[in-house]
This record gives sequence, C-alpha cells and structure tokens, in this order.
Amino acid sequence: MTGGTWEREVAENARRLGALRDRLSAQTVREVSRDGTVEVSVSTSGALTGLVLREGRFREPLPVIAAQVMDCVRRAQARIPELMGQAMAETIGPNDPAAQLILAETRERFPEPPQPRDAPPPPPVPQSGPPPARRGQDGDDWDGPEIFERG
Repeated sequence: MTGGTWEREVAENARRLGALRDRLSAQTVREVSRDGTVEVSVSTSGALTGLVLREGRFREPLPVIAAQVMDCVRRAQARIPELMGQAMAETIGPNDPAAQLILAETRERFPEPPQPRDAPPPPPVPQSGPPPARRGQDGDDWDGPEIFERG
C-alpha cells in the first residue's frame, strides 16, 4: 500500500467516524410507561436527558413511580444497540471490525431488560428512621414563629 493510499484510507475512516459521532450525538431514545404517566428520553450514551411525569387516574405511591421511571430508562437503553448498529451500518459499513467491537460492547452495557411481570409491584416496606416531622398550626413542618408575625 502506498503512502497516498494509506493516507486516503485513514482520512476516509476519520470522516466516517466523525459522521457517526455527529449522528449518534444528535439522537435520543424515548420510552413511555404502559399507563402513559412516565416518559423518558435517553442519549445514545445511556444518560437520562428528559423526564416527563403526568398525573394518571390514580395517584401512585412514589416507589411505584420510581420503578416506572427506571423501567422506562432500561427499556430505552436496551434500544441503543439497535440504533447504533443501524447508524454504524449506514456510516461505517456493516463489516468494520471496530464497529462490531463497539456494538458488542454496547450490547453488553445495555442488555435487554427482563420481561415485565403482570403482577403489580409489592407495596413499599416502611423504613425505620426518625419520626415524621411535627406539623405546625398552619400545616407546614415549621413549628417556630412565622417570619411575618409581629410580636
């Protein structure tokens, strides 16, 4: 391989990798909970980039909402390898060894989430700890003098 051919191949690979990086940095994956109350967006690096919580017909306890958020994040992250594979095939080519290595690593990092159970999650276990805060006369946690009280 001559010096000019090698340099052109290196430059072309760098251009394709740059195009792949730009494409992936602009993409996000969105998932919504089954009841529509939780919506998440994650970047192709797996980072949570957006969270929307909507009130449903029933007010769910916070542990249930937290579980829904985490389920949506895991399902969104599990779609990242497919998205990356498609982007790699279109920018680098399907047979590039480096792309295959990156894709295998991404599949390991973001595996398919376990299948959801049909049963609802168990109720939260009460935590032991300090007693709940006392409520003042006006309903808040502060039981001292009000700022605007004149004495």
